[in-house]
Amino acid sequence: MSLVAEAFVTQIAAAEPWPENAALYQQLKEEQILLSDNASSLAVQAFLQMCNLPVQVVCRANAEYMSPSGKVPFIRVGNQVVSELGPIVQFVKAKGHSLSDGLDEVQKAEMKAYMELVNNMLLTAELYLQWCDDTTVEEITHPRYGSPYPWPLNRILAYQKQWEVRRKMKAIGWAGKSLEQVLEDVDQCCQALSQRLGTQSYFFNKQPTELDALVFGHLFTILTTQLTSDELSEKVKNYSNLVAFCRRIEQHYFEDHDKDSSASAASRSPKSYLPS
Repeated sequence: MSLVAEAFVTQIAAAEPWPENAALYQQLKEEQILLSDNASSLAVQAFLQMCNLPVQVVCRANAEYMSPSGKVPFIRVGNQVVSELGPIVQFVKAKGHSLSDGLDEVQKAEMKAYMELVNNMLLTAELYLQWCDDTTVEEITHPRYGSPYPWPLNRILAYQKQWEVRRKMKAIGWAGKSLEQVLEDVDQCCQALSQRLGTQSYFFNKQPTELDALVFGHLFTILTTQLTSDELSEKVKNYSNLVAFCRRIEQHYFEDHDKDSSASAASRSPKSYLPS
């Protein structure tokens, strides 16, 4: 299909209303999905909830291989398949739903800068912890990542992924970092986010944007995921306004939505509650 034809098809799809059977795909929740993918999936779920767009979470062992970009989550809306938060935000905007239209150009640039900070620091730290910290790799990452597959495929796939992530870490200068240095990076990121949030309910004005969805996805997952130690979650807990921010979004966009739509609550609600 030519680029012109592809753009035309995309335009037609964007003009169609949001369907009731839209689906978000991720790995198996209980036994397979890892911290970073769980955080990314929750960020997209939060974004769609904030847009008041229904989506059914579908867990598949091979979700990573089903994704057009090789990354989760991805959504299927009609005949369209879109992966990762950034492209999903643009796809949803083409359908007439945007959380950041009320921001001016300076605010939009600032929002994008903070989103880059989260992706460059928190997401990278999650990947480092999963694939470069030996204790986490042996006790959590390898067993979970390969859990749907028989031996030796489970080990082969886990080692392939580990090699891929470690190569990325080397390319961006993180391979030589110690765990303490990574945790310090997380602390600096949380400090910047805490200062920007201040006493506000959301990062910009009184309504959430895609930045709020992204930050919630990562911080909530860090706070509620059991790892080999509490060092990562303790960095977030040091900032009470960030913990309160996560609790606020959880209650408003997940618990309250679940009450309104109890039939699909189990598939959407993030598991585990925040510390009081």
